Amino acid sequence: MLYTQRCLGRPPAASGFTESPFPFTRPSWSKIMIISKKRRVTFKRVLWVFIPAVLVLGLGALGLNFYLIHRMAHPTRNPLYGSPRDFQVIMQKPMWSDEKWNNSDGTQSVGWLLKQSRPSPAVILSHAYGSNRSDFLTLSFELWKAGYNVLVYDLRGHGESPVNWSGLGMYEKDDLLSAIKFLKGQKTESGQDVVDGRVGLYGVDMGGYISLVASSQDPMVKAVAVDSVFPDVTHFINHRIRNFIGSNALADTLVGLPYRSDLTDLTMQVYLLRRDDFAPAVEAVTTGSSRRFLFITGRNTGLYEEMTKNLYNQAKDQKEIVEVEQSRLDRLYTKASADYDSRVVSFFRDVMPAVPVKNVSMAR
Repeated sequence: MLYTQRCLGRPPAASGFTESPFPFTRPSWSKIMIISKKRRVTFKRVLWVFIPAVLVLGLGALGLNFYLIHRMAHPTRNPLYGSPRDFQVIMQKPMWSDEKWNNSDGTQSVGWLLKQSRPSPAVILSHAYGSNRSDFLTLSFELWKAGYNVLVYDLRGHGESPVNWSGLGMYEKDDLLSAIKFLKGQKTESGQDVVDGRVGLYGVDMGGYISLVASSQDPMVKAVAVDSVFPDVTHFINHRIRNFIGSNALADTLVGLPYRSDLTDLTMQVYLLRRDDFAPAVEAVTTGSSRRFLFITGRNTGLYEEMTKNLYNQAKDQKEIVEVEQSRLDRLYTKASADYDSRVVSFFRDVMPAVPVKNVSMAR
């Protein structure tokens, strides 16, 4: 065997080892580099396709958010369709005035003040998004007859407000606190404070949201009545997007996008130049105090009904909830308006008793 191997020119196998029939061949480094280079080229090509697509989608979503929020921040203004002047004709004496006051950011608010001749509790009425103070004409008169000072005003971007844009709830809470401050400075003819230390808030939709949030920031607020209210600005924006686009697959997709809430918050803060955090209404109602709440929900109001009931369930203070045939999301007429106003007036009477105005017919 040894002789044969030597003759063949091959070295003898080491002791204890057998020669493999498949000799090992090391890979060529040039081949490895070629394969690695191909992978890098493929990876770069994928990135060149993927990154622009992601940027386009991201910028598109951001642009769409800016467009939608711009549209929502400039709602169609509906003209006022009345004033307390008609009630003054009935009373045959001065009982209201046009007022203007400054907000904390330097802008101004305008409204009607129905004032009592003696120190009395006050109620401030804040209307819904897309509406104006005219919607509360009958309610304001009923509250005034019941003995309350009543301030009803236009939210910014609505009615006759000198501000030409809506803050979508981000500025309006501070505006409401400014309205409370304005009332505190009002005097009767005898020089006494108009407000006796008790304030009630009433609001619908956005007006209800800011009423809940502001109520936790002023100890004079004793009673809050809200109709069809949302828990935070993000819920409001998403609901408005559905209304704007319609209840379809596109609206569901936009609202359900990942990080949708974060993108909306960022867009709101950049567009409205407001950096402070949103103040959820749920935080306001879960803060224990001496306030009392009335939650009003209308039948067949969809998501509003659900959101209002959820806030009611989470409220910690004394609370009650009422379901009405029609909420003030829509304009109310005749009997529906009378029944609704009576329920709201009754709530404030229970919480903040006042001395009714004498010699006033209660008929509409």
